Amino acid sequence: MLKSYKWLGSLLVAFLLVLVTACGTDTSGTEGDAGKSEEDVATNEEEDAVENEDSEPESPEQTTLGDYVIDFSGRVIEEGQTFIIEGQSNLIAGSRLIGEVLVDEGETIYSDSTELVREDGSFYIELDHHQYGEAEIIVRMDFDSVQEDHVIRHYGDRGQNLDGPFIYRHKVFNNIYKKAEAKVFYDPSDNNELVIQAPDWYELPEDYGDPRVWIEVDDIQEDGEYFYIHGRSNLLEGSEIKAEYRYNRDTTQVLPDGSFNFKFDYEYLEDRDIVITFEPYNFQWNEIEEAYGANGQRLVGNLVQTNQYNTDRQYVEKRIPWDEKRSESGSSNEPNTMEDSDEDLDDIEDLDSDEEDVDSEEDEE
Repeated sequence: MLKSYKWLGSLLVAFLLVLVTACGTDTSGTEGDAGKSEEDVATNEEEDAVENEDSEPESPEQTTLGDYVIDFSGRVIEEGQTFIIEGQSNLIAGSRLIGEVLVDEGETIYSDSTELVREDGSFYIELDHHQYGEAEIIVRMDFDSVQEDHVIRHYGDRGQNLDGPFIYRHKVFNNIYKKAEAKVFYDPSDNNELVIQAPDWYELPEDYGDPRVWIEVDDIQEDGEYFYIHGRSNLLEGSEIKAEYRYNRDTTQVLPDGSFNFKFDYEYLEDRDIVITFEPYNFQWNEIEEAYGANGQRLVGNLVQTNQYNTDRQYVEKRIPWDEKRSESGSSNEPNTMEDSDEDLDDIEDLDSDEEDVDSEEDEE
């Protein structure tokens, strides 16, 4: 009987050992499964990360394709008798670009070509090289030439959706259009790289377009052949202004930031001012006439003058005294502000009468 109990006790102990072992096996198995789950989670996370990388936004060049703020970059390469333009843009594919080589200070188109923007926004244009002298190389997209329907729908039939530093306004018949244009100046005596880059415009004046017009001249230079004048104003882009130095004159249009540039023949004259005028009634865009009055009747301020032949008309006149000593020293003219004009107003009438007397004497001769 005692042996039976011993046998039963041994059997019970053996059963308990098996049970404990089984539980241990299950526990380890559970831990293993947990570890395996962590590995699976890590693997899944890696796969998700790869998928996320694949679905990340495209590069800036690709994501900005079609943006209304137009961007150009690239370079111009000289190869023998050819200019090669290799460029990048954010224009939509199929946009038509025009390339031009301008000579004679922009008056003559020496060569031109047209190409379409590629799927990635890049473009390639070849132009005949003019070989001698300075030139300006132009890349332009406009809407007064042929464009595909999808390009017109995107940017507007007159380019009215275009924006950014490469955008200029211009007149086509009786309408104002916008164009995207990049300019590269070529000087054969200069070794600088021919790079396409955005113009460095001034900040737009707070009173831009105000009828109280101001004009400032920042720099006047002469090289014995030409005068070079650079200045700023609050006039609207496209306003036509004129510079005169007796019989030497130039006409230009105000740029997008209100700045302007003149270049005209140099001549040595004593006691003569360089005169810049803006006449709202003289071949201006319709919107400029509306802003300042078709007869200049909305103009105000100390630069406003009355037309001596038609007292119903007003115009803006800015006089810049030119001292030959400045020319000889090579120094530029100091900026002229509206306050300068106030100080000179008393002398202007005397100068006007003197000029009229001299001109009448010359006419009699």
